[in-house]
Amino acid sequence: MRMLLTSNGLTEPVVLDALVDLLDRPIRESRVVVVIDAILGFPGDSSTLVEHLESLRSLGWAELDVASLYAGPRELVASRLRSADVILGYGGSNLWLAHAWAATGLAPLLRELLEEKVYVGWSAGSMIFTRALPRWGESFDDQDELDMFGLASVEPAVPLFDWVFLGHLGADWMPRDAEAWAERGAARSGCTVWFMDDASALLVRDPQAEPVVVSAGRWQRIGPDGTVEATG
Repeated sequence: MRMLLTSNGLTEPVVLDALVDLLDRPIRESRVVVVIDAILGFPGDSSTLVEHLESLRSLGWAELDVASLYAGPRELVASRLRSADVILGYGGSNLWLAHAWAATGLAPLLRELLEEKVYVGWSAGSMIFTRALPRWGESFDDQDELDMFGLASVEPAVPLFDWVFLGHLGADWMPRDAEAWAERGAARSGCTVWFMDDASALLVRDPQAEPVVVSAGRWQRIGPDGTVEATG
């Protein structure tokens, strides 16, 4: 398994280097498909999405495909996922993205492709594999998002981790009490929480082992009792 779970994509050189190591080939010889369903449910200005896609394009991929899991018959979407070397789950709503993999019937394919491809998560795209997802609303005060999308609860796209990924630690747009919120979420869910800033990522080769931190910034590992156990 080759997974790179990022807070803010591939903008940081140390995170990009980790991706190249996973690929074992240059980016210019690699194809990426960007799954954007997590952001599509939010109305308003999409300029940030466009800017992020442009930043990805500027890396010089052999092919950059932008796809929705709902963009046609299941086999048509599946063929686009299979043809890529990298599947990148873009940010937005982790709840809707996990739901979309299940609702389209593509979650079993994702499980299969995780053994064959490199998977890059970008914020919400990094958050859809935790077994804590069915309790997300109550654990992380996110009931409003469940209600927005008309979801009673959500299962993980693929149940891989007993820990939780959170991104954007220290971002200027995050609430002032974000660290306390993450600590409460860890205690309520009973799960370890990895809280990463935008210059940090987690590298996963074995979902049963502890992830490897890749960082030029700041991160926290919060224990299941809500106590910060490690920082960087």
